[in-house]
Amino acid sequence: MDTILYTKKDSDKIITLLKDGGLLAMPTDTVFGLASMMDEKAIKRVYEVKGRSFDKPLPMMCCSKVMIDSVAYINKDADKIIDRFMPGALTIVFKKKEEVPAYVTMGRDTIGIRMPDDEFILDLIEKLGKPLMVTSANISGNGSLISWKDVCSCMKGKIEGIICEDARGDIASTIIDVSEDLKLLREGPLSIEEIKESLR
Repeated sequence: MDTILYTKKDSDKIITLLKDGGLLAMPTDTVFGLASMMDEKAIKRVYEVKGRSFDKPLPMMCCSKVMIDSVAYINKDADKIIDRFMPGALTIVFKKKEEVPAYVTMGRDTIGIRMPDDEFILDLIEKLGKPLMVTSANISGNGSLISWKDVCSCMKGKIEGIICEDARGDIASTIIDVSEDLKLLREGPLSIEEIKESLR
C-alpha cells in the first residue's frame, strides 16, 4: 500500500481519504493519533495495524459539546468538566447513546471521548460532520509517538495517509470515567485533583 504524506493544507484530500474508509496518522495537542471514521471495516483495520486487542475499545474525538451530546449521556459533573477542560488533554468515558453502533465500542455501553485542543482537527471533524475514532499512532505495547518521521517508520505502507508535522505534546491524555462515579483511569497532563476541584 502507498502511504501519502500530507500537510495540513491538504484538508480536502484528507477528508476524502477518511470518507473513503482510509486511515490517517495525524499530530494532536498530545501525541500522534491514528484516525478513522465510525466505519466497521476501517475500525477493524486500526486494530490490525496496531496489533491492538479487540477487547480495548477505541477512543472517539468530537469537535463540540453538541457533538458529544449526540453520542453520549452528559451528566451534571461531566457537563462542568467539559466546560472547564475541553478542548484539552482529557478523555472522558461516558455512557454511550443507543444510536452508537455496538462495533464502535466493541459491545460496551460506554465510550471514551476527547475534544483536542487543535484547531485543524476540530475543523476537520466539523467538516466531516461526524466524530472520528482516534487512538495513538503506534504499535500496541510500544510508547506513544511524537515525531511524524517515527510514525512513518512503523506505519508507512500500512495506512493511507500521514500528516507531516510533529505532535505538540509528549504525553497521552488523562482518562477519567464519569459513567457512574468519577474515577481516574489514566494519569496524564491533567491531575485528578484539578478535575475534582472543578466540581466544588
